Amino acid sequence: MAEAPQSAENETSCYVSIAIQNDGTRKEQKVLRVPRKLIEGIEEVSQLAKTETNCHVSVAIQKNRTSKEQKLPTLPSDLPWTMPARKILRVPHQLLKVNEKAYEPYVISIGPYHRGKDHLKEMERHKVQSLNRLLQSTNERVETYLSAIDKMVAKVRNCYSEPLEISDEEFVEMMVLDGCFIIQFFMEKLEDSFYYEGLIGTSILHDLVLVENQLPFFVLCELLDIIPKMLFNMWGSTDPKHGFIRRLIERFENLMPGLKVDRTCNDNSIEVKHLVHLLHSNWRPSKKAMDKYNEQREKWTWEFMIRCATELKGAGIEFKGVETGSDVERSLFDIKFQNGILEMPKVTIEDDTESLYRNLIACEQFDTSDPPFLTEYVALMDSLIDSGKDVELLCKSKIIVNLLGDDETVAVLFNRLGHHTNLSSENFLYAQLFRDVNEHYKKPWNKWKAVLRHKYFNTPWAFISFLAATLLLLLTVLQTSFTIFPPS
Repeated sequence: MAEAPQSAENETSCYVSIAIQNDGTRKEQKVLRVPRKLIEGIEEVSQLAKTETNCHVSVAIQKNRTSKEQKLPTLPSDLPWTMPARKILRVPHQLLKVNEKAYEPYVISIGPYHRGKDHLKEMERHKVQSLNRLLQSTNERVETYLSAIDKMVAKVRNCYSEPLEISDEEFVEMMVLDGCFIIQFFMEKLEDSFYYEGLIGTSILHDLVLVENQLPFFVLCELLDIIPKMLFNMWGSTDPKHGFIRRLIERFENLMPGLKVDRTCNDNSIEVKHLVHLLHSNWRPSKKAMDKYNEQREKWTWEFMIRCATELKGAGIEFKGVETGSDVERSLFDIKFQNGILEMPKVTIEDDTESLYRNLIACEQFDTSDPPFLTEYVALMDSLIDSGKDVELLCKSKIIVNLLGDDETVAVLFNRLGHHTNLSSENFLYAQLFRDVNEHYKKPWNKWKAVLRHKYFNTPWAFISFLAATLLLLLTVLQTSFTIFPPS
């Protein structure tokens, strides 16, 4: 007789289903085989997460699993359940192979991942000069900064996803040099800073928003707290953190329409990971657009695509570019379709647009707690743009400002930006818009009207000719009728 299986209470390990839901929008579920002595700890963690974070965590101990399911991995009994979330990760291979250069710094390394590369060594001298200038301005000793970071060196190291072959002493020096350089770069007045001049300033700005070229944001905050407020007053800011964030965002407003100082300055529950995450957290749809999105999401029927811009125009859909700015409550993501008109905020495409977008998208793919608004916007643009003709149409409609010159180059850019990225079918920002556009496109009458308008009413002379022809036809009919049926 076969031996009866042990009860779940007597087994040394059992299976646990852990479901994590963030703000009621994103949900992940994992099933793991766990030593029984860790079960009590898991339950305590779930209770802590419910009370102290935005996450809803449910834990279910599963006792009756089949023998086929015994292949699930068994976690070691000494595994710590407080493993730190890695804030600064390497870009995955599948994203790198599409365009590796988009993630590479031009002139300066920040943090350990690109440190020591030959073409970046020249800026190390400028980092030292920047730190000396800061020390002279504040009469502070460099030991003060080094000591502050040294106290948290283990925490800082744990933010990086790879083991770092660098001593703690060198690591702390790197954090201080890089962090003080970043603060100086954004806070110094233009006329006082060598780094703002010409190509080098643009290149540094590009390098500071690469996801692999980052410092943990709490390191910058620690350094900001050490710098005397007197110096920030000279830089035109009374609040160091708020002033730094505002200066950073001001530098990217042209590339990121609708970017505003919003959540990270006023919401202490948001943990900023690094500068790219900070920009992403403040670039989102307007409150009005989000309210409408939340109202409509229960009515969605998911559709994966819409026709390209030239085909939609052939179905009578018009395109209209609208402005964004500090005086307008509108973001790049606020796109509206109404009465056959697709309104889209104007977007400028220039040399560094692809790199900026790719790194922000990588940030979205790393962290599923924030909605991937840019990934979804790129999916929309990818649907609208199949060729240079579509880009030409969107340029004429004042939706795209093409500083690259070639329309085909812009088309290829948007067609490749979304490669190897994930989209959620449950929370897609433009689901309702896709459905409305497709319903309009499928109605034959809209296509007939478009053909009539484009063929016969595209110019005033064409309209006059159409009226004249119609009048001539009417007179001919009347003459024929009077000939056949003369008046008595």
